[in-house]
Amino acid sequence: MRLGKGWSICASLLFGHLSVADVDAASRTEFHQSAESPVLGRPIPYAVYIPDNAPAVGKRWPVVYLLHGLTGRDGDWFSWGNLATILDRLIASGAIQPLVVVAPGAGDSWYVDNPDVGGLGRMETALTTDLIAAIDARLPTAACRGGRAIGGLSMGGYGALLLTLRHPDLFRAAISLSGAIADPIGPGDPRLHAPFIRDLYKGAYGAPIEADRFNALNLFTIVAATPAPSDPPGIWMAIGDGDYPELIRAGGQLAMELQEQGYSVESRSSEGRHFWDYWQRAIDPALIWLSPQLGTGCG
Repeated sequence: MRLGKGWSICASLLFGHLSVADVDAASRTEFHQSAESPVLGRPIPYAVYIPDNAPAVGKRWPVVYLLHGLTGRDGDWFSWGNLATILDRLIASGAIQPLVVVAPGAGDSWYVDNPDVGGLGRMETALTTDLIAAIDARLPTAACRGGRAIGGLSMGGYGALLLTLRHPDLFRAAISLSGAIADPIGPGDPRLHAPFIRDLYKGAYGAPIEADRFNALNLFTIVAATPAPSDPPGIWMAIGDGDYPELIRAGGQLAMELQEQGYSVESRSSEGRHFWDYWQRAIDPALIWLSPQLGTGCG
């Protein structure tokens, strides 16, 4: 959709970060973007979907951060997940409101702070401070909790829940698809020295893995210690029935424990495996659930 020149100029005056050319354009996905991160000491790469219409006067776009899985990278949601096409269709049909969607790259960090030599740095802090600040400065986003959500798949599904539970003041809702959720590590747990676990966590919790460190950032541990706030973030959890059995079990258990702590959880299962063909289908109802929860009048 193209806007008239007069409205383009008005929008540019209201939202100085957008030029006339930016506003007077179709929706677009920009790859190979970066946000400066003093916390990490290096830029955070990201891809971003920008709707085709400027926000209404006095309003701003809600923004959703979507996290990738293990071995993934920024932009996977668009290059593998066909997300721009999905968003265009949902917005055009009125199923969801126009949204900015940001897909950052965080390496195999598990979205945690890791100050170890050779580690990926304080990723949790960088994403929740530097990246959000950079996006809110660049685009007319609803720069408050009520206009912001986070989601992810597999490792990113864990990350989305982790960041939401630890920063409920930042996110109105979280989406976890096929979340890589695991039980805490107990005494003598064989996972402490298993080569598979070493390769899976890539030193994010120490190398070899440190049980206390892993457990402090374990979702079950956090939920047990974190009753829902008075206005809890909404949570959507979905997984395919052909996914790894341990993830299906752990996700179901976590959903129950979240509900017991007072969180509102939508838990879904449908046909699918741990791969993009499932995630492309699963993001559709998740976004439809999410959209009415996000406001546009803040920031």
